[in-house]
Amino acid sequence: MALRRRIALSLLGILALAFVVAAPLSAADTVKAEVSARNGMVASAQPLASAAGLEILMAGGNAVDAAVASAFALCVVEPNATGLGGEGMMVVYLAGKDVTVAIDYRSTAPLADMSKVKFGNEGHVAVAVPGTVAGLCLALQKYGTMSLPQVMAPAIRYARNGFIVSETLAETIAARFDPISKNDALLAIVAPDGLPLQAGQLFKNPDLAVTLEKIAAGGPDVFYKGEIADAIAADMAKNGGYITKADLAAYRAIEREPVRGTYRGYEIVSAPPPVGGLSVIEMLNMLENFDLASEPPLSPRNVHLMAEVMKRGFADNSAYIGDPAFVSIPVRGLLDKDYAKSRAAEIDPGKITGTVKAGTPVEHPSTTHLSVVDKEGNMVALTQTISGFWGACVAVPGTGIILNNEMQNWSSRGPNAYAPGKRMRTTIAPTIIAKNGRPFVTMGTPGAGRIISTMVILTVNLLDYHMGVQEAIESPRFYARDTEKDLSIEARMPKETQDWLKSIGYSLKVYPDFDLFFGGAQAIVVDLETGSMYGGADPRRDGAVFGF
Repeated sequence: MALRRRIALSLLGILALAFVVAAPLSAADTVKAEVSARNGMVASAQPLASAAGLEILMAGGNAVDAAVASAFALCVVEPNATGLGGEGMMVVYLAGKDVTVAIDYRSTAPLADMSKVKFGNEGHVAVAVPGTVAGLCLALQKYGTMSLPQVMAPAIRYARNGFIVSETLAETIAARFDPISKNDALLAIVAPDGLPLQAGQLFKNPDLAVTLEKIAAGGPDVFYKGEIADAIAADMAKNGGYITKADLAAYRAIEREPVRGTYRGYEIVSAPPPVGGLSVIEMLNMLENFDLASEPPLSPRNVHLMAEVMKRGFADNSAYIGDPAFVSIPVRGLLDKDYAKSRAAEIDPGKITGTVKAGTPVEHPSTTHLSVVDKEGNMVALTQTISGFWGACVAVPGTGIILNNEMQNWSSRGPNAYAPGKRMRTTIAPTIIAKNGRPFVTMGTPGAGRIISTMVILTVNLLDYHMGVQEAIESPRFYARDTEKDLSIEARMPKETQDWLKSIGYSLKVYPDFDLFFGGAQAIVVDLETGSMYGGADPRRDGAVFGF
């Protein structure tokens, strides 16, 4: 029986690949081939999730339908990074209406006062009220064309029939197996025979299949007000957690206006507070004051300038970004070009900055990723997470749902300080780029604190250096911020650049080539003249692009 299932899953992969055209490698060879298509494309963090979106596109669904299908599928096939017990944010471009909207389904703190509680990063106390089901259902209801049972069918199928464990998934299970083993419900999912699942074995979650079927039939109320809410609340009460059925019933996904900016004549549209899109645009505004294209992408000067910009952008992120329902955010001031110019003027091209502090913007009278494009030009950039790998290492018995550990993401003070019912800040930044009002890039990445810096690097690679999308994704990554003494880099960074950076005072923390630390970007670029779509998937994780 297991063998037949493995063969069936292999055939599914072959079928999906039949619709993918691999473009020839560019002069800068890439580990993965860039993929091209004309009628629709899905780039996600896992091949089966991309296949789910492709299935929906080929059945006549639009980009939102496909994105929701892929997102639910990721909840099954990338359970270490996302799930029904998590959260996210998406940016949606609607070609027919020529509008772009953001849907915020970030998790919230429970309504009970937890100000004296030590949240930690494991166990029931670490769990925030999840938003994934509400956000995906809202997007489908408002902007999709298909029914919930239609778009959830692939995820249900994967949960019931199982899928093959990848090396990446196996590594994350092994890395967190100690806290996982403390929760019987989660242990039964990832170690059904008592030992952690290994690469090549079959991962099944039949309880999750039943849960997904209930949501498909009854909608989000099943999760937030019905029997699934009962199960979550009961497990919380039994294990010292704070989420109640009232917390779940009170949860709402929120449609927001995206943050917008420009970079070298291109329009950047990204996810608004309480997440990281504003900081991506602010950093690009600073970089606009330097002629990066006059030197190679990884020249010593360029890496230094970008590192200094990252430090300032992160300092401002910490000082100003929070839940807009609880704090006033100087959005216009942070996005002001003159403010960016003043911040860029602080940077010495030949000298490292010691301490970097937040600026003072003037306010004038606000972790997995998938990208989808359909034949009509609709686009979705969607980033979801359960925070750390395997979240709180807690599963709700009888449901297959793995819960987040978002309560670890509060700051001790400032705009991201804890409050009951508040949404915590994170760095996720799903983004769409347009030229003359015509969107042609959808992209994003997981990677915790490295998300914002990676998004800046991807934008520079695409717009300053005109790299192909796969080359842009595979280019060596680096990361600097105001709170860390190290400049984190991948080992592929040119030696002469590393030597120069060390000579001016940088402390380098060198990671292996294509390291998981730097996330897993997915992106699609559309040729506005021909309509051809080009997709890239990150070899740092299990990313895959399918199109037709």
